Amino acid sequence: MADIDLIPASWRAEQRARRTLRGGLVAVGCAIAAVAAVRIGLEITNRQATTALQTLQAQRRDSERIVARLTALNARVDEARELSRKIAALRGTDVVGGVLVPIDQALGESVWFDELIYTRIPALPQPGTPIAPADASLAIHGKAPDPATIGAFAEALGSAGPCAKPRLVPGNVKQYNRFELMEFALNCPLTLRGGDKS
Repeated sequence: MADIDLIPASWRAEQRARRTLRGGLVAVGCAIAAVAAVRIGLEITNRQATTALQTLQAQRRDSERIVARLTALNARVDEARELSRKIAALRGTDVVGGVLVPIDQALGESVWFDELIYTRIPALPQPGTPIAPADASLAIHGKAPDPATIGAFAEALGSAGPCAKPRLVPGNVKQYNRFELMEFALNCPLTLRGGDKS
C-alpha cells in the first residue's frame, strides 16, 4: 500500500518555522542571559576593584601621614639628643664639678660678682691626629669691700684647683651711700682635677 500523507505540507513548513523560531529565540535568550551574566560579573569585579583601589589610596594617605609624623618626630628626637648632649656637657665634671663648685667654695660672704665669663676654645685637630683638649679660661669681674678680701678670694681660688695662676687686676673704688666697694677683675687659665684643661 502506498503511503498516503494526510498532513498538508504547509502545516509542516509552519511547524518547522515555529521550531526554528523557537530555537532561535532560545539561542537569543541564552545569549542575552550570558551577556547579562557577564555584565553582572564585570560590574561586581569593577566594584570590588574600585573598593580595593579606594582602600589602597586611603592606606597610602595614612602611610604618608605616618611618614610625615615620623619625620617630624625624628627631627624632634635629634633636637632632643642635641639638647641632652649640651645639658650633659653643662652637667659634666669639667665645668660644674671642676670649676663652679671650687669657685663657690672659695667665694666669701663679702665678694660679689658682676660678671663671670667661661671661655672654652676647642683646638681643631689635624687629620689623623687625636683630638687635643680645649683651652679654657675664666674671667670674673666683681666687687669686694677691701683689697684683702679680694686677695683672699684669689688665693682661695688658686688653691681650690680650677685656676692655675689667677691674675688679679684691681679696679676703681665705687662710692655708695653708706659704704664703698672696690672693683676687681680676675683672669685665669683653667685646669681640671685630672690636670687636663677643660
